[in-house]
Amino acid sequence: MKEKIKVVYVGYHAETLHVLCGDNEFDVVGTSLIGELTSVGTLNPINLFFKLIYNLRRQNICWLLERMLLLVWPLAARCTSSFYRRYSDYLKILSERKMEIVDFSNTATAMDFLKSNRVDLMVVCAWSILPEELITLPKYGTVNIHPSKLPQYRGALPTLWSLKNGDKESAVTYLLMDNGVDAGAIIGQHVFPINAGDDWYSLEVKTNSILQKTLVADLKRHLSGEVKPTVQDLRKKSITGKYAEYMKIDWVAEDGQEIYNKVNLYPFLVPTEYCYTFLGDKKIVLKKAAFLKSHVTLPMLGQYQVRGLALLVQAKHGLIGCSLFSELKFKDSFLFMLKRSGKFA
Repeated sequence: MKEKIKVVYVGYHAETLHVLCGDNEFDVVGTSLIGELTSVGTLNPINLFFKLIYNLRRQNICWLLERMLLLVWPLAARCTSSFYRRYSDYLKILSERKMEIVDFSNTATAMDFLKSNRVDLMVVCAWSILPEELITLPKYGTVNIHPSKLPQYRGALPTLWSLKNGDKESAVTYLLMDNGVDAGAIIGQHVFPINAGDDWYSLEVKTNSILQKTLVADLKRHLSGEVKPTVQDLRKKSITGKYAEYMKIDWVAEDGQEIYNKVNLYPFLVPTEYCYTFLGDKKIVLKKAAFLKSHVTLPMLGQYQVRGLALLVQAKHGLIGCSLFSELKFKDSFLFMLKRSGKFA
């Protein structure tokens, strides 16, 4: 019987784990600890139910209890927040396969795991920079999934920059990680069109579809030596903006569509990462937003009004709309209810 390829997956992108586990030639022996699944504060008891199952898996104890709780989870999941609901199938896979959860913020622990399990390949999608001693440890190296037409848009959140710059196409790129940022040799690249009307979510759907169709095949070609990695052409190199700095909203310089895209994409990729603005010296985070293109009603960019239970902020070419009690912090919602109108910095 052919020995399976031992794979470790590191990333927030739950769909990538589904794809890897769906192939019989891959044995996914571990995945990264997603700290937010245990640390995010919540008053919803169903969210706590999810945390309990995840912590049982993380500690690898009481597997029968874990399985019993997981049988009830599909019913309970209807009452959980979207954050935890998104990881429902992910949680099921971890439990069914008794998959180990590895803390990749601890390099020594991660290295011990990779060595003791004789990992052949590591796959990364939507994660922070990993140290060189980790990415070079697997037999076939580490493959990163990057949603841009590399070497264009090296860095974080390239989808936002494709939309911001009005590009006509983007790509899903698989590359071997090295000590640079998205600078490694490419083992596969799949170009797709960006159409008028595309936004952060439609591009996520497109990239997920390509990933499901191409990832496993490209990884196997890499493992077999069928594909020769292609060195990136530095003459075509470009980079994205700095991850943390771009989270701040500039109501004057940025188009409303840009603001809408980034406000929604940050927490979609990394839970608890939110764009923000300032009201005086008070930082206000926006968890989710709509872009109301046809409603240009306030005289100044950054000016806001409360209408009913909605916060409306004037941006270029339209309004950004947020629900007061679901898309802002609870205390901030009352602040806006009391003040009713004003202007962001």
